[in-house]
Amino acid sequence: MIELLAPGGSEAKMRTAFEYGADAVYLGGEAFGLRANAENFTLQQIADAAAFAERRGKKIYVTMNIFARNGDLKEMARYAAALSQTKAHGVILSDPGAFLTVKEAAPELPLHVSTQANTLNWRTCEFWKKMGAVRVNVARELTLSEIAEISAALRERDCLLELEAFVHGAMCMSYSGRCMLSDYLASRSSNRGDCAQPCRWNYKITEENRPGELLQAEETERGTFLFNSKDLCMLPYLQELKDAGITSFKIEGRMKSEFYTAVTVRAYRLAIDAMECGQPLRPGEPETEALMEEVCSVSHRDYSSGFYLGERGSQIYETSSYRRTADFIGTVDSCEADGAAYRMTMTQRGTFSEGDSLEFVPPDGPVLMHTVRGLYNAAGERIARAPHAMMKVTTELPFYVKPGCVIRRRRPTDCRKE
Repeated sequence: MIELLAPGGSEAKMRTAFEYGADAVYLGGEAFGLRANAENFTLQQIADAAAFAERRGKKIYVTMNIFARNGDLKEMARYAAALSQTKAHGVILSDPGAFLTVKEAAPELPLHVSTQANTLNWRTCEFWKKMGAVRVNVARELTLSEIAEISAALRERDCLLELEAFVHGAMCMSYSGRCMLSDYLASRSSNRGDCAQPCRWNYKITEENRPGELLQAEETERGTFLFNSKDLCMLPYLQELKDAGITSFKIEGRMKSEFYTAVTVRAYRLAIDAMECGQPLRPGEPETEALMEEVCSVSHRDYSSGFYLGERGSQIYETSSYRRTADFIGTVDSCEADGAAYRMTMTQRGTFSEGDSLEFVPPDGPVLMHTVRGLYNAAGERIARAPHAMMKVTTELPFYVKPGCVIRRRRPTDCRKE
């Protein structure tokens, strides 16, 4: 059975991921993860998240995937021992020393190997299995055929090891994230969770014997983006990933919004369910294009299939900007019957006005559309516009929507770059 693994950058995003169809969520604790600026979880919050997941037959995995220094190891052991009491369903590691430290301090914790560990071949998978790993997230640089070779070699040797792979999200320009640019240029270590993303900056090239002479390299009026990767999207190729031996499909994006989490998880849930029913998505088919339109509604760079298909062209030369086809307007707090209609209260996340056409994107079922007629603030006063983030707004709907449902507004085609 395929697992859909989604990012949980905060408690709200974790709940959203589960509500929209994730089987498991990965999240960061207060230490030793690679997202220092995320809304990371305390040990008590991890315990609460694990219990929340358990009640729903789902799972929580905690990241401890920094590259550890000597001074990290004692505290890492103490943290792992405490983490084991939270009943988390697994811990994600990349550093072999950290792996041993956690294994010794918390032997009951299932150990997953991060993509940061650069696992490129079956012998490395076999090594991690012998070390005690139950799962390996394979390196992003592998092709589908190489993953299939790894899977076949492991089966031949009765090496029972789960294989996980990223299917969606931003990609680091460096080898599975092994990058020193941020450390060198901004004194912020990408391998300790504080990447400044200098690969997205604007660069010019000079040759050392020709100072001041700029080399023209695919430059536009916006500059030259030499290291700028496209985003990954494997929606049309999930069957190929499954056939290659991948059993957990992972979505990147702990720093992204609840809107991103909801829409992306929903799209992959629908695609996986169709695949499991014998109707996998294929490139160019109407069902595929409909779901591609969904993931294009959230903030993203141009999509590509990464390294999986062995194709070139996963770099963007002309810009580092994001694009999206819709704006995040808010989330539904409550929806109660009011005569023949429904009274819906929401938390605003983007400015909107009476007369705007909104789309309600539920966890299941079709997207629902409604033009706003009558808008009221928390004091019950009628307003023409909801301008303030996080304000409570009430309006009438002709249909019921579940609390937690995300709301969006489509952008005009000429306003889709950020």
